[in-house]
Parts: sequence; C-alpha cells; structure tokens
Amino acid sequence: MNKIDSFWYQILHPDRHSSAFIWFILLGLVIIVVAIVPEFIQINNVSNVLIQMVPLGLVSLGQGLVILGGGIDLSVGSQISLITLIAANTMTDSPVIIILSLFLCLGAGVVFGTLNGLLVHKMNIPPLIVTLCTSFIFQGLAYTLHKTTGGYIPSSFQMSLTISWGLFSIPFLLFLSFIGIEFYLLYRTRFGRYIYALGGNEEVLANAGVSVGKIKVTTYVIAGLMAAITGLYLAARVKSGGALYGVPFTLNSVTAVVVGGTPLSGGVGGLGGTIAGVAIVSMLNNVLNLISFRFNLQSSFYKEILTGLVLVIAMIFYRKRS
Repeated sequence: MNKIDSFWYQILHPDRHSSAFIWFILLGLVIIVVAIVPEFIQINNVSNVLIQMVPLGLVSLGQGLVILGGGIDLSVGSQISLITLIAANTMTDSPVIIILSLFLCLGAGVVFGTLNGLLVHKMNIPPLIVTLCTSFIFQGLAYTLHKTTGGYIPSSFQMSLTISWGLFSIPFLLFLSFIGIEFYLLYRTRFGRYIYALGGNEEVLANAGVSVGKIKVTTYVIAGLMAAITGLYLAARVKSGGALYGVPFTLNSVTAVVVGGTPLSGGVGGLGGTIAGVAIVSMLNNVLNLISFRFNLQSSFYKEILTGLVLVIAMIFYRKRS
C-alpha cells in the first residue's frame, strides 16, 4: 500500500529536478493526438512540426535560463520583431553586407539583453515590470522601422537557413546545436550551478561571495542573443521583416518553460523539461491547424485560448514546487 501511495504521489507531485514526468506527459499527448488526428504522424507533418519548433525552441532556451534564475523576460517577442526588421533593412545580396548585418543583429540582441539585465539588477525593479516596459520600447522601434512587413532578405541567406532533408533540416540541426551548448553551460559549469542558486535563494548566493548581478545580467544577455538568433531565422524563413512577427513568442516561450517544469519563481526545473515543453506547445499548435483545416475553423483564435489555458494549468500544477 505504501508503494502504491508513493507511486501516485510521485505522479501527482513529480520530482522537481527531473524532466521525466514532462516527457511522459508528451508521450501520452502524442498517443491521444494520433488517435484523434492520424495524419499527425505522416512524415511531412512530423517534419513540419520539427521545423515549427525551431523558433519557439530557440527563444525558449534563453527564456528558460532567465526564469530558472528567478526572472522573466516579456520583451523577447518585441526583440524578435525588431531584429527581423533590422535584418530586412540592412541586408543586400553582398556577402560582406550580410555578415555585417548578422553581427549588427546579434550585437543588438546582446545590447537589449544587457539593458534588461542592468535595469532589473541596478534599479531593483521587478523583472516583469522592467521587461514589460522595454518591450514597449522595442516594439515602438520596430514600428518606426516598418509598420507592417517589408524589407529585403537575400535568397542566399534564406536558403542557408531553411534547407531540409525529410525529417532533418538546417533549422532543426541549429536548434540541436544550441541545446548542446546550453546543456554544457547549465550542467557542466559553475555558471549553471549559480543560475539554480540564484533562483533558489539570491541572498544565500550573494553571501557566498558570488556576483549576483553578473549572473543575473548574463542570463538576460543570453535571452537577448537567443531572441536575435530567432529573429534572424524568422526573417530568413519568411524573407522579410515584420513588426509583429515576434508577438506570439513572448507568451509561448513562457508557457513552454513553465509547462516544462520550471516555475516562475525559478530555482528548479531544467533544459530537458523546457525542450519537452516546446514540443508540447508546438504539437498542440500543429494539431489545432490540422483540426481547423478539417473542420474549416479559424485556428488562430483557439491557439491563444489554448496557450493561456495550458499556462494556467501548468502554474497551478507546479505551484507547490516553488
């Protein structure tokens, strides 16, 4: 009886340092989805899901580090939009100009992240308020460059980031590469341990002689850099810049991280859960597209409702883990 009680307790209250439970949920969802929408497992659709995961996955890698450290970045969506427009307004067919534009966009991402991190640390303002305010600034700058969509993305740049071979593609391999880099940072360096400690108890970390500000700012810098990479990929994917391209990624990235087992209070969770969370959110969006196509529905309306519901449910489920 005790073993049964222990089993169900672990199911209802999963170990806060393990992502196994999240992957178990993902597997269960896949089985249910395949039963309801059989075409989901067709090779072409699975390939589409993997590609659609990439932008959300990239930005979620940065968002995950920020949330793990006890912060949050609500400006990543606006940063992505602004980066797509910077790229689309500076690139030409010249390889030299393309490289310079890449450095400009990546540098802008670092500057945006540094700004967020310094404001959060130096001004002692809640990160939710800081990044909400900076999101308006970045969004305003995006509208200044172009109110809707426009600009020019060279075909050579577009092709280099969108090549695919069945289930494999350059975007997905890029995503896997950044997963490997973050895995090393999070689990093989002091920096990773400090992030967990920062989210667990900032005061204890400071008393241990660690530069809390440096760790905190670095997480936001990484988030800004990942937002810039996401923006560059989106610009290549649609061959233009857009003032609203990044809007969905703010809530979706937070949802993916929280669904993956990292509470908004930080300190627990990890990379494996975030990847599973990205897969869950991407899969649900894809399923809604398939269902809307079958029944002639406007799936965009239901996506927002579903994303909000999933986020609320995840926060309720993990509320005792903070």
